[in-house]
Amino acid sequence: MNYKFLILLIGTYLLAFSINFMPALKHPDLDMGIFNILVTIFIMSILLIYSKKGSKFLKIFSLFGIISGVIVFAITTFEHAMIGNGILDVIASIQYPFYLIFITPLFGGNTLFDLSYGSYSLLMSLFYGVVFGLTIYFKKNDTISV
Repeated sequence: MNYKFLILLIGTYLLAFSINFMPALKHPDLDMGIFNILVTIFIMSILLIYSKKGSKFLKIFSLFGIISGVIVFAITTFEHAMIGNGILDVIASIQYPFYLIFITPLFGGNTLFDLSYGSYSLLMSLFYGVVFGLTIYFKKNDTISV
């Protein structure tokens, strides 16, 4: 099996993660430039192109991306509404690994939207939903044509 495209996807992910890491953590205090947008568009393009292969890995990855975006959005919404609640502070720590793994590589696009990180996470869960849908669609078409 040919893993060249998967290696390209992983390399692009690591590049986007490293470029968008500090702007994602320091938002809105740190300015993002055109390079952040270009890297984000590049990884989005690679994800959309790789979805044509109908990969099981990408299907699972995008499913977790959908779930993580919704989790981050829900927790930030409740966090702003219930500041000072001890149990919610413990639950809020769950969102950070999801945010770092799935939202940070795509955070350069927030230059265009200028949303809070919770709202942008919900927007990126929609993008992961599109990738998930395309992966399932191309996988079904691949099995039908065989």
